[in-house]
Amino acid sequence: MVFILLSVLLFSYNNVLWKKNLKFISIPFLVSYRAFFTSSISLAILFGFFTFEGLSMLAFMKITIGSIFGVLGLFSMVAVIKKVSLQWLGIYNLLGVVFTILYLWLFDAMVIKELRFGLFVIVLGFCCFLYVNKETQLKISFKQHVLLVLMTFSYSCSAILHWKNLRLNFLPLYIIANQEALVFLVGLVFTLQKRSGILFKTDLKKYFKQVFFMSVVVFLAILCSFLGIKETNPVISSLLFLAAPVTTILFSAFFFKEKLSFLNIVFIMVLLSGAFILQYQTV
Repeated sequence: MVFILLSVLLFSYNNVLWKKNLKFISIPFLVSYRAFFTSSISLAILFGFFTFEGLSMLAFMKITIGSIFGVLGLFSMVAVIKKVSLQWLGIYNLLGVVFTILYLWLFDAMVIKELRFGLFVIVLGFCCFLYVNKETQLKISFKQHVLLVLMTFSYSCSAILHWKNLRLNFLPLYIIANQEALVFLVGLVFTLQKRSGILFKTDLKKYFKQVFFMSVVVFLAILCSFLGIKETNPVISSLLFLAAPVTTILFSAFFFKEKLSFLNIVFIMVLLSGAFILQYQTV
């Protein structure tokens, strides 16, 4: 339980760091620079204290598929939060449980009829939140909504696949190293294209401290989340992770002075209630 609570706080703070750093650093450069450190840390620990003997090609492919969805979700997320409030990130993260339900319905033969009330509560809360913010500073474009849906779908798929990998007793560090190395490679390709094949040493030195700090935060967040999933009862862990979107919204108000109106708080609580109902019924 402690690991999950730590990961919730670290992931939420990492979202704050993303938004702060994206004001000064381009998306592909920040993504690749940060992933260079996290993948290096992961690989250094793996080579120093573990072996790859138990990692078959099939296992590697399973982990990589989950990582691909994680990469897609990350790029969708940073493309949006660079310009919009972190409140939307929290809202769409709460919607992630809907994609989990759809997966269980399609592939695990879950009876979705029993979950209609929870789904209705989530849809109601989301629609009301959209309505009250259609003319406020939180209003976002259709394209940004599409990117947030893509982010939510990708992260949900990645979480499900990696959860299955952890259930097969894959070492969490295998997953972290694989995903972060893939993030680095994709980010590096875009960075090289944008900079015509040149990485400026001045940028590497200028942003070293904040990017390295960010890398440590996200590495610890991912590690704590995987350790928490492995060691905590599934019912407790799934419910505890619902705190992450709420913490992100609160951090958004605290660090960026974004207003939380009374109606927004009410509809966020409605969304949270629906997500809680669904998570409780599916684990």
